[in-house]
Amino acid sequence: MLYIVLTYRIIVYRITTFKIKNYFFMKKERGTYFLGITNPFSDKEQPPKNNGGEGSPTNHINREPLSNPRQERIEWWRNAPEKIIKYEAGDVRDENGNIIYTYERGSKLLIGDEEKGESIEVMDTCETPWAFLTVDRAFEELGPRNRGIEVLERGFGMAIAARRIIQNLVTRNGSYTVIELNRKNAEYARRVWRPKQVQALTSMASGMRGTRPNISMEIIEGEAYEETRKLAEAGRKFDIIISDTFPLVEEEQGMNDLGDLETLKRCLKTDGVFAFFAYFPGSTGNMTREQLSKIVGNFNHYDARSRAIVNPPPDYKYLNPDGKGSVRSLPVVICKNPIL
Repeated sequence: MLYIVLTYRIIVYRITTFKIKNYFFMKKERGTYFLGITNPFSDKEQPPKNNGGEGSPTNHINREPLSNPRQERIEWWRNAPEKIIKYEAGDVRDENGNIIYTYERGSKLLIGDEEKGESIEVMDTCETPWAFLTVDRAFEELGPRNRGIEVLERGFGMAIAARRIIQNLVTRNGSYTVIELNRKNAEYARRVWRPKQVQALTSMASGMRGTRPNISMEIIEGEAYEETRKLAEAGRKFDIIISDTFPLVEEEQGMNDLGDLETLKRCLKTDGVFAFFAYFPGSTGNMTREQLSKIVGNFNHYDARSRAIVNPPPDYKYLNPDGKGSVRSLPVVICKNPIL
């Protein structure tokens, strides 16, 4: 009898020990060991992960934010130094020494630190024919409307288009608003350029009371998409919007002025005019299919027949990207009547 009882207890002990070993376990998970209860979830069905919120045992973990290349580039561009480099007039010759064309004395705008190899050629005065023709065509498309024209420009650059816009507003009056991302360039526009324009307009009317052109000028420092959204939310409307920004990331190349058309259209009057810088290094000089698709899907009318002839210096990489010959013709794209 005693033998049977002892045998029974030994059997019960072994069964219990076996269950406990399978109930508690040591498991290696992502380089750490933890003691826990057998995982009831399969590899394909895991429990909801703790979001680390208030009261969570994991809310003390420092999680690094996901990388945002565009936002990082915005901050770089905002704080980058700027520099104007002047150059003398010269000739561009072929391999036989024959003159292909002559370029005028000019200057170019660089953004970034040259010593760190981060500088970017953003604009050159050789692009003046494009800027002037684009502004003139935009004002022409407004037709008989000639008083109180409101203009928005995205990208102040070297104030080439800005100068032409003010010239067109002299006889019509109105407003000029510009969005510029680079802090130093925006500061220059605010503290140097705008006072000079006001002084020039005042001088035009010297000795003739009440004849000074009524033109207001506003400089907005910030990223084009974000500031355009703010203008749209504030209900601002413009007769003309000219966008000549620089692509912040490679994926925006050629589409940087069109990426927020839905928002931009909200800032444009129903009979307003939109123009943008369609060229980008590697393009043929005409609108790409992607650009055309965007325009056709957002405007009832567009005209890309006009072209501006430019004579860039040979070392201006933006218009001579492959070193095999400079781009000499830039498309002028005018869009009207936004599809709302």
